[in-house]
Amino acid sequence: MSLVTHTRLVNPRLGTYYGIVAAAVAALFFLLLIFEQLGAPTSALRIAMLAGPVALYVTIGAMSWTSEPLEYFAGGRRVPAVFSGLMLALTAFGATGIMVIPGVLYAIGFDGLCIVIGGVGGFVVMATALAPYLRKFGAFTVPSYLGRRLRSRGVRLTAAGVVAVPVLLVIAAEIRLGATAAGWLIGQPSSMMVPLVVLTLLATIALGGMRSLTWAGVAQAILLLLALAVPAGIVGVIETNMPVPQLSHGPPLRTLGRNEIDQGLLLFLAAPLGVDFPEQGMTVIAKRFASAFGNIGSLGFTLLSLSVMAGVAGAPWLLPRVVTVPTVFEARKSIGWATFFFGLMMITLSTIAVFMREVAMDLATSTKAADAPFWLRRLIEMGWMVIPADVARVPLTEVRFERDAVLFALPVAAGMPLVVLYLALAGGVAAALAGAATAVTALGNVMAEDVVHGTSWDPPTNAIRLTVARGTLIGAGVAGGLIAAVTQADPLYLLLWALVLSASATFPVLLLSVWWKRLNGLGAIAGMATGFSVAVLTIIACEAGIVGVSSTLAAVVALPCGLAATMIVSKMTAHADRHVLELTRDLRIPGGETVFDREMRLLRLRQRQRG
Repeated sequence: MSLVTHTRLVNPRLGTYYGIVAAAVAALFFLLLIFEQLGAPTSALRIAMLAGPVALYVTIGAMSWTSEPLEYFAGGRRVPAVFSGLMLALTAFGATGIMVIPGVLYAIGFDGLCIVIGGVGGFVVMATALAPYLRKFGAFTVPSYLGRRLRSRGVRLTAAGVVAVPVLLVIAAEIRLGATAAGWLIGQPSSMMVPLVVLTLLATIALGGMRSLTWAGVAQAILLLLALAVPAGIVGVIETNMPVPQLSHGPPLRTLGRNEIDQGLLLFLAAPLGVDFPEQGMTVIAKRFASAFGNIGSLGFTLLSLSVMAGVAGAPWLLPRVVTVPTVFEARKSIGWATFFFGLMMITLSTIAVFMREVAMDLATSTKAADAPFWLRRLIEMGWMVIPADVARVPLTEVRFERDAVLFALPVAAGMPLVVLYLALAGGVAAALAGAATAVTALGNVMAEDVVHGTSWDPPTNAIRLTVARGTLIGAGVAGGLIAAVTQADPLYLLLWALVLSASATFPVLLLSVWWKRLNGLGAIAGMATGFSVAVLTIIACEAGIVGVSSTLAAVVALPCGLAATMIVSKMTAHADRHVLELTRDLRIPGGETVFDREMRLLRLRQRQRG
């Protein structure tokens, strides 16, 4: 008997298409640069830098329209590993990482790297312990995987309710930051930009789901990489005569350390469990850049890194991306590419923080408040910087930058043309759209597949299935936009709380579903409910001052509780049936037919036999 393998082919022209996209973005940038030198109105340049890329995203999303469920929910399972990895790297932290982390590193130095280390570790855990097995199973959402893996509709519905909360937090954080960047770009209040951001991301992804998200998201990632590389590369040439600042900012960092000592920056240690991130708004330098454990204690640094690692590994808005690649091997490769791109972006952001520290040091050592340079006056007019005006010399600890604008302040401080600033702002908008769209797609699919149709294992017809999915996707986007419009919470904390809930409620059950055959449905429900409840109560207690530690460490308590509840209840209740055990064994075999596809094929066969 001959075996025929049906492989979905990857489009060989994708590299050419995205080379054209990169060329179009570069052409727009250089064209606007020429117009700026010719004296074109800045308002026209701002609108063009926002409208041009947005039109490109919406066009790609609309052209990716599909009427096939596999294309809508999983991109046809033919996304190359490099593109899937690029999207994973961009959407792991989204605009919250791109816009907030430079400000965090600027204020507290290397203490802020606990978030970065946790992100990299999360990709490692995802690649080794979860992603290949979820790809072999092939379910479109995390609740669908858990429900079918444990043969329990209760698990499916419980998981859907649990994952909806962290995903909504991510959507709200991304939309808020996207509206902020868009408002800075065109000179309008961020509150007016929230509807524009929501409409743009819905227009981009509603027609094609994961397919539109993937191909429009790659274009957004290309723009973001250019937005990071251009200003950082120019400043790198100015400072070190090398256009690769990620590898050459060591000497400026050593000089910065000596100047910090001369300026009298204190060297101190935080409490072991202390976690003190700079607040949203104007922030000042809190400690020496290269000194450790000044704002975040040694134990807090380790625990927060582990919490972020577990949150990223079990993130319900990231794991569905691994289902879009053709094979299990490609899933592993995609996480490798994600780790590379994520590390590259984070190193670039760290470099930008070092350069901005140098700017603040130059102000403190050589600038009088009365003789402020042009770029300084421009930053003050933009509202991104504040210095005291009634002193002869500007103290280093009084140089205040807008925390979320440190990335965008660098082109202005380096005296670059305004179009470079607009490019950086457009990159922030692109990161926000990609991060929000990823979370909106994940939440919409969960609501459609696991809530609306969650009580039945038999999927409805394609037309009904996709209509419901598009409706829930639009509802998820609107709900996230409303939360972003009314909430005043710091986007950094919204992301960290989302990771805390992900680490506490979903990560233990996902890990045990792959590596522990004794897990059953009741244990999974108990573990998710316990981890989620303990995490929420701990966050509330920390924010209310009842517990004297940071709410970002809530997973330290909640994750072990969820893990223990899962194992204890599973041990105290009945064993899984034979079908579940065979499913678990099949899950660990890399080759062969995807488990979900096999179940759907057998279901269609039974339906034809009944018909």
